[in-house]
Amino acid sequence: MADHRPETMQPLSLAFVGDAVYSVYVRTHLLIEKPYLKPDAIHREANRLVNAGAQAEALDHLRKNVLTEDEWDIARKARNKSSATRAKNASIKDYRNASGLEALIGHLHISGNRNRIDELMEIILETGRDNDE
Repeated sequence: MADHRPETMQPLSLAFVGDAVYSVYVRTHLLIEKPYLKPDAIHREANRLVNAGAQAEALDHLRKNVLTEDEWDIARKARNKSSATRAKNASIKDYRNASGLEALIGHLHISGNRNRIDELMEIILETGRDNDE
């Protein structure tokens, strides 16, 4: 029987799921915060937050302020894995750090830890808002 615990899954596979979860959180947040925006404007704003550079900054902020050792270990493992691809407009370092954040979000999602995802995403979105001002 297959083992479906996130601890046994490949870090970059967790990042694949985490990327989708992260994107849904950002888009949902934007729709709630700015319901007057048209879809193309939401898309542009979402892309500002859902990109390797922004995600790398978010991971750095979380690592310094709120992540547990176990959470950082999950992100670190994915961050250190090499990938055959990288984002068009990102450094390798930013791309790997973004993958680390996505893997952590994917791990929490598969673990059913929605409350922790909510906490981390609230911090990320608040930090992103502060950077806009």
